Amino acid sequence: MFPWFLLATTLVVIICIYYVINTITKKVYKQNTPKGALPPIYSGWMPWLGCGLEFGKSPLTFIELMRQKYGPVYTLKVAGERMTFLTDPEDFHIFFRSVNVDFQKAVQNAVQNVASVTEHAFFRNHTKIHDTVKGRLAVSRLPAIGQDLFSEMKGHLLMINAPKMLKSGGESKISAELSQVVRSTMYKAVMNNLFGAELLRTGHEEKFKELEKYFVTFDDQFEYGARLPGIFLREWSTSKKWLLDLFRSITAKCLKNIPEDAAKQNLLQSLLSVVDAEYAPNWALLLLWASLANAIPITFWTLCLIYSHPEVLAKLRTEVEPVMKDLKNIVFFLNLFFRLVSDVTLGQMPYTRQCILEAIRLRSPGIITRRVVQEFTVKGFNVPAGDLLMVSPFWAHRNPKHFPEPDKFEPERWDSLDKNSFPDEFIAFGGGRYQCPGRWFALMEMQMYVSLFVNMFNCELLQGVPDVCPLHLVGTQQPVHSCPVVLTRRNAS
Repeated sequence: MFPWFLLATTLVVIICIYYVINTITKKVYKQNTPKGALPPIYSGWMPWLGCGLEFGKSPLTFIELMRQKYGPVYTLKVAGERMTFLTDPEDFHIFFRSVNVDFQKAVQNAVQNVASVTEHAFFRNHTKIHDTVKGRLAVSRLPAIGQDLFSEMKGHLLMINAPKMLKSGGESKISAELSQVVRSTMYKAVMNNLFGAELLRTGHEEKFKELEKYFVTFDDQFEYGARLPGIFLREWSTSKKWLLDLFRSITAKCLKNIPEDAAKQNLLQSLLSVVDAEYAPNWALLLLWASLANAIPITFWTLCLIYSHPEVLAKLRTEVEPVMKDLKNIVFFLNLFFRLVSDVTLGQMPYTRQCILEAIRLRSPGIITRRVVQEFTVKGFNVPAGDLLMVSPFWAHRNPKHFPEPDKFEPERWDSLDKNSFPDEFIAFGGGRYQCPGRWFALMEMQMYVSLFVNMFNCELLQGVPDVCPLHLVGTQQPVHSCPVVLTRRNAS
């Protein structure tokens, strides 16, 4: 019995020490905090973890329940961090524009965890990388990218390799999983376009499937890798190592062959020309993740929502088919599409863009974050330096004041949208100094792919639209289960 008694005594002593330290810390914290009420806080009951266990069960749902309970500004104590949430769109300007909050300090540690970029290397390179990507994917640069990207997408869609072909009524039907179809075809087109043709094994099916396997694992567990030690995520850590080894080989070759003329560089080459060579593979991995991890899932969700709403699909096809009617005359079509891309919003297909924006609204990230570097006041509450400041695009886009019938898929709500601008309440692309630098490229690629897909395929959703998995907060929402479909090629294709 002695060992158990000793263990129990040790645990009691540890808990007592924790509460003594915690009490002293709170007193010091209050003494150093300017006068003014702190936001209401939910700390849970676990030492250090706070409300982490409750939060982790269903974080997407939990943060909304806390808003309903505590109001538009509240704080959660999770895993040693104070996370303060702003939920009123009237306060979002603080999050995006205030000098009291900092984007880089909020994400640096996560970047170090997922890509092994040191703190010094992060602050030395991040702004240069952001500005380089923003410049390379600016509105004025898209025409040169769009023509090849469209041709690649069409080619890969024509070559869909289904695991199972069905015959029905004399026509071939493709039995597949929709997210896998979108992923495999878009991955190849985007990789070749931004990283260089065949650089990432896209022309070798077995090697590409190996790359796809490791990247999907890396992407699926990305937000856990950003917070947890790799020892707890062995499969993810293996994928990360494999991808970094691949990029070490790739970047070593690329660094020797970067064109001097910046206009002739692809995006990867532009990135490599501004970063420290030591961390070039790490930044290249992050560039790959940023290029694929959000736009491609949103494309999947857009197709799910379109095909589950027959009236939307019919309206969309009346817009798309006239633009696509000259597909057989490929030279004419590419010249036409080149002009459309130069207009960036692909102006002859505005309803297609509206469908994409509506899918983005409904499947936006659960949270985006900043670090509070100087205390400030909002709605009478003092938010102290050191807090992680949080905003939820997912829930902001369900505010009925700004988006009536918020759970309804209604592309028409974007009818009056001006080109190249969004309402203040729509924050899917972030905001401020470090707003998503690739947002116009992402909208372009999604609009290309969706217009091609609906023109080429009928798509039967065998189990309807998957529910959103409530476990994920970072990046585009993920489906809770797969989405099996039967595809039939249309005569229009």
